[in-house]
Amino acid sequence: MFVRCLTNYSSERLDANSQHFLDTNIIIDYIIPSERAKYACSYELLERVKKGDFKAWSADYTLSETLGELKKRKEEKNGVKDVLRETLSTFEIERMTRIIEEFRKTPNLEIFEPKQTSQEKIFDKVKTVCIQATDALVLLSVLDLREKFGNIILATRDGKLLVRAKRLIQTAHPVDLIGSCPSNCISKYECKFHK
Repeated sequence: MFVRCLTNYSSERLDANSQHFLDTNIIIDYIIPSERAKYACSYELLERVKKGDFKAWSADYTLSETLGELKKRKEEKNGVKDVLRETLSTFEIERMTRIIEEFRKTPNLEIFEPKQTSQEKIFDKVKTVCIQATDALVLLSVLDLREKFGNIILATRDGKLLVRAKRLIQTAHPVDLIGSCPSNCISKYECKFHK
């Protein structure tokens, strides 16, 4: 059965005093040096969080996803991404884990454990909002935070999640939150969110 996804764009203005939920792609952009240059808006957003310009949240599972991405990229760099056995050394894995643990200490960023979510709720969001299951977890986490703290904006570079989640919550690309693209962004000429 085909489910048609409809988006409801709202032109509501972003509240500068609101809190932000950072999607995994924002964290990856901040941690991986090659991504920092490519997506400088994500890096700038987190730098502003560190300075106290914004209060930000993320879920514990986003850190697990980030660790998985670090491992994947290291395996690709080493040319062993298709090898079935573990190819990274204990030292390399511990180093990646330390990177994540250091990131966890970012000032003005809270990492929380979302409440347990049933498969039924995840499936409902996949059906009704037309997003992937991992994005459904993100959406449910933001909705959980909104119940507790009021206005929460989902900050993501995922174009589909950005548009489709807007039906239920306020969403923003990092550049929307920082005002304009950083001058050192190397993807500004190909980015459809360029300001």
